[in-house]
Amino acid sequence: MIAIYARQSVDKKDSISIESQIDFCKKEFEEGQAYKTYIDKGFSGKDTNRPAFENMMNDIKAGQIEKVIVYKLDRITRSTLDFANIIHTFRKHNVEFISSTEKFDTSTPIGKAMLNIIMTFAELERETIQQRIKDNYYTRGKRGFFTGGRVPYGFNKVETKVDGKKTSMFEPNPEQMPYLIEMYEMYANTNTSLGKISNYLNENNIPAPNGGNWDSNKVSRILHNPVYVRADADVYQYYKNKGCIISNDISDFIGTNGCYLFGKREANERKYTKVKNHVLALALHEGIIDSKTWLLCQYKLDNNKQIKNDGKGKYTWLSGVAKCGYCGYAVSVIKKGHGINYKYFNCRGKTNLKICKGHSRPIKVDDVEKIVEERILKKVEQLKNVTINEETKENIKINKIKIQIINIDKKIENLISKIEEANQITMKYINERLEKLDKEKNALLQEIQKLILENSKNISLNDMFEKIDNWGNLDLEEKKQVCKSVINKVYIKDDEISIDWKI
Repeated sequence: MIAIYARQSVDKKDSISIESQIDFCKKEFEEGQAYKTYIDKGFSGKDTNRPAFENMMNDIKAGQIEKVIVYKLDRITRSTLDFANIIHTFRKHNVEFISSTEKFDTSTPIGKAMLNIIMTFAELERETIQQRIKDNYYTRGKRGFFTGGRVPYGFNKVETKVDGKKTSMFEPNPEQMPYLIEMYEMYANTNTSLGKISNYLNENNIPAPNGGNWDSNKVSRILHNPVYVRADADVYQYYKNKGCIISNDISDFIGTNGCYLFGKREANERKYTKVKNHVLALALHEGIIDSKTWLLCQYKLDNNKQIKNDGKGKYTWLSGVAKCGYCGYAVSVIKKGHGINYKYFNCRGKTNLKICKGHSRPIKVDDVEKIVEERILKKVEQLKNVTINEETKENIKINKIKIQIINIDKKIENLISKIEEANQITMKYINERLEKLDKEKNALLQEIQKLILENSKNISLNDMFEKIDNWGNLDLEEKKQVCKSVINKVYIKDDEISIDWKI
C-alpha cells in the first residue's frame, strides 16, 4: 500500500492546503492503486511528535506500507537529523520515498545519490551535537557544576541555581556518611587493608553502593575520589604533580570544597590511578574529609601494589587458575592436620568477604589435581591427531602456494623480456599486467606467512605434548607452566570440577 503524508502548520491563505498536497502526491502513482492518507493539521515540522505521522511510522513497522509520498521534503520534517533517522527506518522496512514537487525518488539512482548527500549532512549534524554536548559537559565541570552520572556514596543530590542557571550539587547522606568517614580513618590511620575494610562492612551488614556486597574495588574507588576532600593547596599540588589540568587558581583551594575529576579514560587505564590530562575542578558542595587524612589515603593507595594472583603459590600447580565454582572468587590453599599435613582449597569469597554460600565441606587439593590431571591427559590425546593432520594440510597448502608464486615469477620474467620491443600501447598493457601479477604474488606471500605462523603454533603445541607425556617427572613450576598453556580457569564445587580450556 502507498502512504500519502500531508502536513500544514496553520491555515494561511498563502500556504498550500492539505487537499492540494494530496492531489500533487496522487500524480506519482496510477489511478486505482491502494493508498492511505495521513494528515497532521496544525503541527510544526520542527519535531516528529505528530499523531498521524506516528501512525504512519507504526504502519511502516508493521509492514503495511511499501511507498511514502509527500508534497515536499519539509512536510516530513525540517530537521536533517530527523530526516536521516526516518529514512533509516524506511530502508530497514524496504519502503521507497518520493517528494512529488522536488522529484526526489529513492528508487532512482539520482534519488539515492541525493539521499546519501542528505545522510552525510545528517552525520555532520550528529557529530556537531555530540561535540556541543561534550563541550558543555567540560564547561559545566570546570564551573563546579555536577556533570551527571551516579551520585557518590555518602551524598544526596539536591537542585540549586548558580548565576540563574539550574544545576545540582551534593549534600551529606546522614545514613551513609558515618561509614564513609570510618573508611577513610581506618585506611589512613591503621594498617588495615582494602580487603579488611570491605570484610568489616559486609560483616556489619552495611549496604554497598548500588546493592550487592562490598569488595576491595568498591572501597578503593571511594577512597580515590576527590569529591570527598576539603581541597587545599596540598591537594592542588598532589594533582598538579600527577599531570592534571586544574581549572581553578590555587588561591581558590582554601580547604572547604570538594572536587570533581573528569576526563576520558583509556581502555587499559584504571579510573583514578591514571589521571594525567584529566581536569580537576572545585565543586559547589563542601568536602567531608580533611586534606591530611585524604592525602594519607592517596599515598597509601599509590604505593599499594595491586598484586594479582599470578599463580606463584607453592602448594599446587593449579594456583592462578583455580576459582570457586559458586562465587567465582580465587581459592587459596590452607594446610591442616596433625603429623601429616593435608592441603585444602579455601574460597576467599567465603572466608574473606563473607559472600559465598557454597562449599559445605573442605576440598582436598590432591583430589582436584588428580581430576584435572586426568582431563588434561585426555584432552591432549584428542588434540594430537587433529594437530598432526592440520600441520600436514598446512604444509601441503604452503607447497601449492609456492608453486603458484614460481609460475607468477615466470610470467613476470616473460613480460619484462618484452619491454624492449614494446610500443606505447603495448607498454601500458605490460605495466597493468605486471602490477596485477605483483599484487597476486604479495597476496600469496602473505598467505604463506599466515600458514607458517599457524605451523609455529602447532610446533609449540607439540613441545607441550612432549611435556605432558612426561608429566610424572615434571616439577611444580613445570606443571604450572603446562597447566596455564592449556587452561584458563578451573572452577571448583563440592561435587563438580569444570574447566575452561584454552585449547
